Amino acid sequence: MRAAFLALLLCLSPAAFAQATPEALSRAQADFTAGRFDDALRVIEPTARAGDPTAQMLLGTAYDNGQGKAESPRLAQDWYSRAAEQGNGPAQLALALLALDGRDGAPRDPDTARRWLTQAMGQGLPRAFVARGQMMLDGQDEPPNPAAAAALLLTGLELGAPEAGLMLAGLYAEGRGVTRDQSRARGILARAAKMGHAPAMAQLAVMHELGQGGPADPMAAYALYQEAVNLGDASAAVNLALFMQQTEGYWTDPPLAHAYCLWGISNAPQDVAPQYAEQCETLADELTQEQRDEGARLAATF
Repeated sequence: MRAAFLALLLCLSPAAFAQATPEALSRAQADFTAGRFDDALRVIEPTARAGDPTAQMLLGTAYDNGQGKAESPRLAQDWYSRAAEQGNGPAQLALALLALDGRDGAPRDPDTARRWLTQAMGQGLPRAFVARGQMMLDGQDEPPNPAAAAALLLTGLELGAPEAGLMLAGLYAEGRGVTRDQSRARGILARAAKMGHAPAMAQLAVMHELGQGGPADPMAAYALYQEAVNLGDASAAVNLALFMQQTEGYWTDPPLAHAYCLWGISNAPQDVAPQYAEQCETLADELTQEQRDEGARLAATF
């Protein structure tokens, strides 16, 4: 048996046990991020097989997203697990998210997700606090606990996760798990918006437009809507269209508003696109055919 095992080792390519230097792995990681998957994986895969946790995390990502490898949640889970067991924080987070999603070959497992999120939070990963907070809000593995979720989301925001701010602001706006406080919700959204988070900008614009949590400020609302649209937020485009057509000011421009509506519909997630289309059609009913045509022309240039 031992002789057969040694013979097998002699038949394997030296590359099967090659471990890249930190510099080479760093370059491969940059190649992977840039989309040069084949070049990257020539370094990453043998290094992962040699036991390097960073390479194992990257190889798991390749299988998870179908980047240079055929998509395989099962193999992604396997490589993430190897890296996570060695204490790799990003792998712990990725493994938890995979367990939360549940996919072919990697069934949904909230208990496993909670365990790995706890370890990833211990390493200070902001997205781990967001994901764990979402689990608590949804009651995915236990009764919903919005108060505990709010505490985790605040930590996530402090660590730099703007999506945590968006969620936390929603809790304060609704009074869910915390004392209802529109002013604090607005302030939290402002923090998340400063981080460049388009959905937070879009929601903050709504609060400025409607005077929620503070005085109404249509100029601030207009600027925030525009910035969120520039970052690709479809909901902001539809709200901007409503604002431009229904609120008097220098921004009033029905054809351009129609263009924003059309852009919002075409870039919206499938589950909300019909709702946006209905809202935009109601707006369009107030326009002349010439204004509609001009709006369609403008939308084509976005």
